[in-house]
Amino acid sequence: MKRVGTFLRGVAVTGLLSAFLSVGPASAVSNTGKDASSRSMQMPGERIRQRPQISINAIHALSLIMRTENKEDPTYLVSRRVVSDGVATRLSLDPTELNRAWSRAPRDHQIAVLSALTQLDVPYLEGKEDSYVKMDCSGLMWFAWRTAGVDMPRQAVSQLDRRMRVDREDAIAGDITGEGTHVQIYLGTGLAMIHAPFGGKFVKFKIMSAEQAARVVWTNPSNIATFRL
Repeated sequence: MKRVGTFLRGVAVTGLLSAFLSVGPASAVSNTGKDASSRSMQMPGERIRQRPQISINAIHALSLIMRTENKEDPTYLVSRRVVSDGVATRLSLDPTELNRAWSRAPRDHQIAVLSALTQLDVPYLEGKEDSYVKMDCSGLMWFAWRTAGVDMPRQAVSQLDRRMRVDREDAIAGDITGEGTHVQIYLGTGLAMIHAPFGGKFVKFKIMSAEQAARVVWTNPSNIATFRL
């Protein structure tokens, strides 16, 4: 029931986000009847429309996959490809390889990746998981995987729990990787990640170094159900 409830909340949220994207800004009118465009009001979707283009494209793809159990839906695949091509261009990755990596991932992993991408450029703040406002690293994981319907723990240490761990060669897009108290979402190819770095920065992409890759652990949040039964 928790999974169903989370899914339904996700449908409502992404539907609302899609609606925001189609709403134009409204202008206030002064008491004298003159146009007061200099004091135009921001509609609720304004914050969404100011997101990076990759994030806006991810919101659209997310709104499609959240409405269907079919990850092969043609309309969704076209929308998702726009997102993966944008990520590949930004990170100088092979777009065909990245698209294949996302296609191999289960539906919940795809949702987690897209959800994380909606948060690009959101400022870092420790202890926060306030979408489109403030995030820390584990808050980003919590948001992404809760959107995917998984009852995700909030703390980084718990998100790297040994009972969810997988070998690096078995990791797929949407899996979590990290060490200590810092966690990241794997984008499915090479060592490309999205994370919320420490130090008051923003949610952003990262290519992990080979040195760090040799130290980190990898977890598959889908395995969380195995030890929460």
